[in-house]
Amino acid sequence: MKYKSAIIALATLSTSLYATDNQQLQREIMRLQQQTKALEVQLSTMQKQLAANSKKNKPLPKQEHKIKHSKRQRASSTHKAVGNAGERFHTTHISVHTPIGGEKPERYYPTALIANGKVITYIAGTPVVTSPYTGQRPAFDGSDYIVNISSINRDIRLMEQRRKVYKAYEEIGYTPPKSPILALSGKSEPVAVFGSPYLGQSKSDLSLGSNELDLAAALNDHVEAFMALAYDESPPVLGGPRVTNSAFYLNLGFVNIGDLDESPFYFTAGQLYAPFGRYSSSMISSPITMILARTRTRPFIFGYKSQTDSGPYAAAYAFSSETTLGHRGVGGFNAGYTIHSNKIIGDIGAGLIGSIDDSQGMQRTRSAPGTTFGGFGSLTNGSEAVGKVPAVDFHANFSFDRYSLTAEWVGASRPFNPMDLSFNGYGAKPQAAQLEGGVTFLVFEKPASLALGYQWSKDTLALNLPEHRLSGVFNISVWKDTVESLEYRHDIDFSASSYANGASAPGQVNANTLGTGKSADTLIAQIGVFF
Repeated sequence: MKYKSAIIALATLSTSLYATDNQQLQREIMRLQQQTKALEVQLSTMQKQLAANSKKNKPLPKQEHKIKHSKRQRASSTHKAVGNAGERFHTTHISVHTPIGGEKPERYYPTALIANGKVITYIAGTPVVTSPYTGQRPAFDGSDYIVNISSINRDIRLMEQRRKVYKAYEEIGYTPPKSPILALSGKSEPVAVFGSPYLGQSKSDLSLGSNELDLAAALNDHVEAFMALAYDESPPVLGGPRVTNSAFYLNLGFVNIGDLDESPFYFTAGQLYAPFGRYSSSMISSPITMILARTRTRPFIFGYKSQTDSGPYAAAYAFSSETTLGHRGVGGFNAGYTIHSNKIIGDIGAGLIGSIDDSQGMQRTRSAPGTTFGGFGSLTNGSEAVGKVPAVDFHANFSFDRYSLTAEWVGASRPFNPMDLSFNGYGAKPQAAQLEGGVTFLVFEKPASLALGYQWSKDTLALNLPEHRLSGVFNISVWKDTVESLEYRHDIDFSASSYANGASAPGQVNANTLGTGKSADTLIAQIGVFF
């Protein structure tokens, strides 16, 4: 028993001694690290002093001194030429400094880059970058920034971009970051409008136009969240200075789940534009097809996207309609084929939506309050107590060499009830079509493009859309990440014998929207700045 007690006492004493030794070793390691940093700073200072003394003790010949002096002058004036690196720059080692552990809580890792004993930057936390964030050189006109990705199927475009990011990490042998990658993007587009309407005197306006701030958060190679804040340029509903309505609102916000490296299937939910239509255009003005049918809602989307650049895609979606007659649930389907070859890049597809009533152009017609039909969502001149009307869409977009061609048709599959939406006393069956061609070229070594288009609509008088539209636009990128645009638009109204109307608020009667048979001309100038 005596021996056993002695052994236990000896073991206890040695354990405490080992623990004390470990603490002493850790303190000694930290002390040596601090001494090493101090020595590095002292060594760097002595090297600088030695270099300075060498220059003082070794005078240059007169002629050589003049040459070096003139070189230094040119370098300082142009900021392009660089003389002897030792004269203007200091090179030092950079070390990564992080706690060993045990001294700080495990949840806190203040990793820092150290140079000359000073913290250059902290590198712990979420990476925040601007798009595109794969590190490649962005397009001169900013067309590949997130903010310029098509509003339709933006979830697919972001999923493809996320795939490229994580594949780039894999190819160069980097470990993907464990924290989210936040990509910022945005735009500001001041615009000037000069035009003569169907009736009345010519008008001009200067406006802030379209402004947007986007945030894409790639949590990992499977999940991404997206938010887009947009500027509301519309005037207050009850009148007054329009700057009093200068507010930002949530335009888009959704979560996408999918990894094209593992599966062609994906899921998206949130607030975004339903995958119905394409609405591509080089014009400043939104095409009639977009105004008529683009639908921003809150759907659940189950989709398929080919894992190769060329291949089929499809999506089925469902959302809750704003209209109140009948069931609230609405569904839709979209399918097409993407072409991506050395000569042709394009897309051809078709879609079906269960209720075109929910499109932005039918919810708000931009009529003056208190007069004609203001859209199904208008509080004063509209009603959501209307029947749902399905719609179909066909589109094709092709780019080859320097040329591009866009064609699209969208329309209701059957007429509306005359009490809901009418044209010349009958139930309206709104339709719209677009045909546009463009070419790109260089102007004074700057990328530029020219596009011409024709658009047509039917039974859309109550929605304040023209019957015909001819338009042309010239775009040029004078400075990087900007696009300067000038558009001419010629609209032709429905005939003077045409009239139309839509659902009115309870107890109210809307005045008829009347055609004029006249034309309107508009000149639009815009500067787009993107990041």
